[in-house]
Amino acid sequence: MQNISNAVVDKVKEEARATINEAEEEAKRELEKAKAQRDARFEMEKKRLLSSAQEEAARITAQNAMQARQKVANAKAGVLDEIVQKTRAELKKVPSNQESLAYLINDAINGIGQSGRLTLLVSEKDLALAKDIVKADKGMSAVISEIKTCECDGGVLIENEDRTLSVDNTYTTRLDMLLPRILPEISRKLF
Repeated sequence: MQNISNAVVDKVKEEARATINEAEEEAKRELEKAKAQRDARFEMEKKRLLSSAQEEAARITAQNAMQARQKVANAKAGVLDEIVQKTRAELKKVPSNQESLAYLINDAINGIGQSGRLTLLVSEKDLALAKDIVKADKGMSAVISEIKTCECDGGVLIENEDRTLSVDNTYTTRLDMLLPRILPEISRKLF
């Protein structure tokens, strides 16, 4: 009986060891599975953070590039504005010569397209020269009835008698019309 009892105890111990071993193996598998899930989540989070950091770096780079382009564009615009301002200042200083003023007067007369009496307006500095030009040219004398001064940097304005039509051939206006065409070319040559 002792043998049977020992055999039963040995059998129970063996089954207990097998159950414990099986439980330990199951626990190891569960632990490995949990570690694998943790590592996968860690990798996903790492990839997400890396992607987010790369997107932020790209955004900052693009923003800095845009700011740099804006600074360059502003500097170029500043240079072009300075050129225009210096040109305007020079136009104020330079007296008109007879040939250019006569051309502007004839161009304005042709531009107004009327044969009636016209008024010629010029800058104070060009008044005497304009009177000499009109007096010397019979065609101009026939259509220009009056020569007056106006606030301009040079060039001429022509008006019809009732002031309903006028042609602005002042230096400022001609420069303003010319600038959109020449500034891109100046810009290409400078920059």
